[in-house]
Amino acid sequence: MEKFEIIFDNGGGTTLQCAKFTHCYDNPEQAAVDVRALLDGESTDGWDGNNEEDRMEYDHDTVRNGGYRWMDQDEVKSIIAAGSLADNWGNMSDFFIALGVKVDKDD
Repeated sequence: MEKFEIIFDNGGGTTLQCAKFTHCYDNPEQAAVDVRALLDGESTDGWDGNNEEDRMEYDHDTVRNGGYRWMDQDEVKSIIAAGSLADNWGNMSDFFIALGVKVDKDD
């Protein structure tokens, strides 16, 4: 499996980063489709939409101030295995719902 990071921003964007591939999504469900492909063993080799200029480096200050929620493949797999997630930002909730995770919505 190709290692990846998925980054949710507080503006609704979702970014997928691998060693040689970076793509920003407006649609978190499409990001989930691509992440599922990676989890199933597919490679990003030959994928369209590589935007290396959008690559981000982990910034403790930005993450700590609530601008981003940053996960690697092991964290994504752990949430999928757990099968549920507390309600979160819309992009993060939609992403995990698309991966079959139950999102407990606050009423």
